[in-house]
Amino acid sequence: MRYRWFADTEKETDEFGVPVSRAEYDEALHPPKTPLYQPKEMLAIAVVAFILLYEWFAGDSAVVMYLCVSFLTFELRPLAKACLGKNGRAASNALAGFSIAMFLGTLLWAFL
Repeated sequence: MRYRWFADTEKETDEFGVPVSRAEYDEALHPPKTPLYQPKEMLAIAVVAFILLYEWFAGDSAVVMYLCVSFLTFELRPLAKACLGKNGRAASNALAGFSIAMFLGTLLWAFL
């Protein structure tokens, strides 16, 4: 349930004079944090990592290994953006480009 008390009387209305609850005011000050990865993304990463390990030890197909590495490289983007600070966006874009190039190269290798 949202509460409607205010510490400051001038913050009771917005710039148009519409009453604003304290909960809406607090939500605007502190936006909700989104997780780095969604649960379905974590499941996909775990499945691809398992497939990569299986292909590594079974040695059936190197093409599948390269596809798995390409996907895992692509999924490193949010982690690079979060951990590298100011240079995170550039590293994220570099990882995206590398993983897409690796994916296309793997497809070309598989069909030739």
